[in-house]
Amino acid sequence: MKNVLSVLGLWILLSVAAVAQGNANPRSATQIAELISLREKVASVDTQTRVEATHRVWAVGLATADPEIKLTALQLLAEPVGSASDHIRMPAMYAMAEIANSTADINVKVKALELLAEPLRASQVPVRDVAVDVVNNIVNSADRNAIALAAVHALGEPVRSGNNGVRIPAINGIVNAVKGSHNQGAYLAALDVLTAPLDSSAMIGGMEVRMMAVMAVERIGVESSETAAKAKAMGVLQSYAGKGSWEPEAKRRAEEAVAAIRGSMREPSSSPVPTSAIPKRS
Repeated sequence: MKNVLSVLGLWILLSVAAVAQGNANPRSATQIAELISLREKVASVDTQTRVEATHRVWAVGLATADPEIKLTALQLLAEPVGSASDHIRMPAMYAMAEIANSTADINVKVKALELLAEPLRASQVPVRDVAVDVVNNIVNSADRNAIALAAVHALGEPVRSGNNGVRIPAINGIVNAVKGSHNQGAYLAALDVLTAPLDSSAMIGGMEVRMMAVMAVERIGVESSETAAKAKAMGVLQSYAGKGSWEPEAKRRAEEAVAAIRGSMREPSSSPVPTSAIPKRS
């Protein structure tokens, strides 16, 4: 029933868009009409039909300058992106990235990130890694100040993964998302997300992923020009540097990171980090 309603909703959306575009721009109306004709084909059980339709939606999404048509193309691509077949979903994800990168419209880019939610939480590692790569693709073509928070939210799921083959690329993606963004909300959200890998207690690869997370927190703390983000980053690192279960090497690395963040402050201070910046541990 849910799928029927979803298809019906998309059909209504496409139909309304077609009428609106027809009144405004004949070429846009033609593109919307073509997307309507491809609605069932992108969901076909026949692989050849599905792949050809996916590539045509991809082409229409790239060819148009109209953000609304790009959004419609992205919505259609969500179907193959949710496929269980890697040879269908992986190209569809890169199609989303290309469409998102073909415009400066931030709504199109954010929608693409939102539609990557399913592959970002998939059970297959290769698919999740491709999805992380696609997020990086979209971020690298955007105004980071506008896109950073949406990218951090998108990457939260793979950063919390128990598989280091997924979470390590995602941690790097978090750093990439906020780099140069000057977005205080994104910095703070990124620091919240990174507590999951810092808490890793995996017997194999646990120290590696914690070290990656320490590096990420350090870069964010150094990068941010806001005192609140710097204080929070130092507080997070100090709380883990004193954790009894951490290896001496990891503790030392966390202490070095705190020193680097403190050194990046305009007015270096030897005062302790405010208690409010140190996360409470159970």
